[in-house]
Amino acid sequence: MFIFGHLGITLGIFNLIRKYPAFSKIDLNIPLIAFGAMLPDIIDKPLGKVMLANSLANGRIYGHTLLFFFLVLITAYYFYKKNNNANLLIIPAASFMHLIEDRMWMTPQTLFWPLLGWQFPDGYQSAGILDYFLSIFKNAYTPTMSFVFMSEMIGLSIMIIALVNRELVPYFKKYRKRN
Repeated sequence: MFIFGHLGITLGIFNLIRKYPAFSKIDLNIPLIAFGAMLPDIIDKPLGKVMLANSLANGRIYGHTLLFFFLVLITAYYFYKKNNNANLLIIPAASFMHLIEDRMWMTPQTLFWPLLGWQFPDGYQSAGILDYFLSIFKNAYTPTMSFVFMSEMIGLSIMIIALVNRELVPYFKKYRKRN
């Protein structure tokens, strides 16, 4: 998955979860959802594809593990208890959604690191960071029935719907009341 897939699908999942009474008080803090949804990639892409490109060349390493998720969860829970602010718990929840959206269960060596060994699977060796992002961009936005392309289109659609509901619908309601 790429940017729109992670952001849009995670936002859509949070919107669906909020419809249930037990979760209706969850704040739809979009910046925290976006940060949490992208956190594994924010850490792993520069680290695995730039800094460790010659040895690993893998953009799914530490941030894509359950160990990382639990560390983020424990940290957020600590600050929740300290400040009585549940908003930070959105970050590990959105980060966990990222792991599900990336189908990390298909790469158990990474997901359960270090329980299954200290090595991460080798990734795609690219000619450089620009080559890597161009190949990702091509895979994500070339119209095909691929998982990445479909995820990006679903995520982008959810983001457009959220923007329309958040910005345009209230505007038109105000306009209609005036006339």
